Amino acid sequence: MNVLVVAKFPPPYQGMTIMTDTFASLISDRVTVDRMNTSFGSTCPDELGVGWLKYHFFFTGQMLATYVLLWRRLQKRDYDTYYFTPSPSFIGHWRDRIALEIARPYVRQVVGHVHNSNFPEVFEKTSTAQSARRMAEVVDAFVFTNRMLSEQAATYIPASKRRVVHNTVDEQMRCSDEEVSEKIRNHLHGNSLQVLYLSNMVETKGYGDVAEAVEQFNRSSGLDACVDFIGEWPSEQARTRFERRLAQYDSADAMHVHGRITDRERVQQAMIDADVFVLPTYYPNEAQPVSIIEAFNAGTPAIATRHASIPEYVRDDENGYLVEKQAPSQIACALEALTDRSNWADKARAARRTYRELFSPEAVKEQMLSVLNSAPTSSGND
Repeated sequence: MNVLVVAKFPPPYQGMTIMTDTFASLISDRVTVDRMNTSFGSTCPDELGVGWLKYHFFFTGQMLATYVLLWRRLQKRDYDTYYFTPSPSFIGHWRDRIALEIARPYVRQVVGHVHNSNFPEVFEKTSTAQSARRMAEVVDAFVFTNRMLSEQAATYIPASKRRVVHNTVDEQMRCSDEEVSEKIRNHLHGNSLQVLYLSNMVETKGYGDVAEAVEQFNRSSGLDACVDFIGEWPSEQARTRFERRLAQYDSADAMHVHGRITDRERVQQAMIDADVFVLPTYYPNEAQPVSIIEAFNAGTPAIATRHASIPEYVRDDENGYLVEKQAPSQIACALEALTDRSNWADKARAARRTYRELFSPEAVKEQMLSVLNSAPTSSGND
């Protein structure tokens, strides 16, 4: 089987780009995978040093070049499968639709891998609804990263075309059983908590609640917790505002803002070093945060919100704790519970079990290959 993957690959190092790269790598020993990277390595005008208008002109030029390259690629080689990641945005949807119309006549099947929880919006907006229905007709299988996302699309996509394939972690992030066992032994007798937040630095991801929770914990417990914030900022101004806020805390010296880290080995080490991973997200478009899976892979319990698909795999008082949205005091209480090292070790082991059962690359690989081998051929190209 020859598969053409047309999607964004790192950089930028975000959950979706990393997962696309990981899925392509996982199946490449069983099928032939060709990649077309639609990313130009940047996510915002600040990184390019241009204004929004120039940014979108640049983006449009990149996409036009991609369409030409796609058409030439399809002319030169026979592909069984066209694989893409549908966008929920207006511009992204029409970008996908043009590419889909170019590719559909040349391939046996089309697979769309959905990563965004707001994907159904393209079926609801007047500007994209009719086009989205056409897309649902010509795509043979839609892959969703969790059951919640699949069910959200049930009104628009029949069950016969919906599949669930969990996310996993990329090779550089994977920890062995021995590494996790050693971590648990080393952390069993610690007298402080190493807290980690790793996600995009978007306010609704809850990084401010993490800072407030650590401040509350340190004031009330008599113990010390340190927290590392790792993630890409939307702007330098946003980072500066947050750092000024941290400077007002009594625990300011224990709070470290690192920005984005692209070295995956450093990110893996941060997960191993952490006692607890905290992601109190209420981000509207949240789907299945890869960072929680990365934490579980490292035997790191998670504290997260009852939001999106998170309760499907973060099990309260088993492999971590679930808290309400915008509730720093509840996060602080969960941190307090994890100071009991026996309790912490139980949850660390449970986190690793959850990873092995649901998100191991072996299991995810077979799920994806099953989709590629069983997707019904659409009549959309007739």
